[in-house]
Amino acid sequence: MARNDLYRQLDANAASLSAPLEAADITELKAEIVRLQQSQATTRLDPNIIIRSTYQPRKYFDPVAQDTLTANIREFGILQNLVVRPVNGGYELVAGERRLISAKANNLTEVPVAIFELSDRDARRWAIAENIQREDLNPIEETLAILNLIAIELDIESIDEVKSILYNLDNTAKKKVTHNVVGNSDDRQLLVSQVLEINTKGMTLQSFVSHRMPLLNLPGEVMGAIVRGLEYTKARAIAKVEDEDLRADLLRAAVEERMPLSEINKQVKILKRDPEQKEQVNSEQQSLQLRYKQISSKLQKSTIWENPKKQKSLEKLLAQIELLIEEY
Repeated sequence: MARNDLYRQLDANAASLSAPLEAADITELKAEIVRLQQSQATTRLDPNIIIRSTYQPRKYFDPVAQDTLTANIREFGILQNLVVRPVNGGYELVAGERRLISAKANNLTEVPVAIFELSDRDARRWAIAENIQREDLNPIEETLAILNLIAIELDIESIDEVKSILYNLDNTAKKKVTHNVVGNSDDRQLLVSQVLEINTKGMTLQSFVSHRMPLLNLPGEVMGAIVRGLEYTKARAIAKVEDEDLRADLLRAAVEERMPLSEINKQVKILKRDPEQKEQVNSEQQSLQLRYKQISSKLQKSTIWENPKKQKSLEKLLAQIELLIEEY
């Protein structure tokens, strides 16, 4: 098969770092991909011989949405070609992972595909273009996708190297390192800034380094909670608890009880106190609970219920307690 040069025009625009916007314009790239997909012949392959791409930015698929897609494919079949490329005598998936998962769930013996001869770089760009602007990407996936896109534009394979460059650029902007440490700092700064502006609704280098990149260093169970829908601001607060068991308990409670961030921060402060402080807090809580039980027992036996004036006071106190409960 003759090589389909997906990015001839884009790469021509990207020949100089003086025009990074064209190189990073995912909208233009996606339009070119759609055109090529529509013009490419359809081939049918056994889904079991198609391997997952290492460049797929999505790590989690909503199970309800996936089940719905599986049901639709069971009834109507696969209506849009998967995109694959030949690799080591087999085929690697470039786009269409949800359709491939549903095809296997339905035990389909063949799926429609469009086969393209793609380099690693082109396959990486295609996968990012297919996914980076999806509304359902979680913050972990979006962060990885952005890092991959920057890696492509800087012609770097390693995500760790990209992270190092971004940290250095951020430090340079903050005057923490000398200008010549990272090399080509101005060109890289411009390209990274434009990639972020186009694909993250205006996120700056500083905010990306400060708020998004740290997500990739969170404990595994906390990252998993983000992938499943927990807000990353809450996840980062929970990760401050170093004790694994206490952190797991707080994470579970935060998800199940839908704790607001303010309550999570409050709980984190309690859990991070030294043992003597935590023991004091527990003692105070137990004391309050004991007092409540004692008062409740006396109240049941009291004649206060027969006194109209005291009934009004009691009604106000009960209303205050109910309000306190509703706040939590």
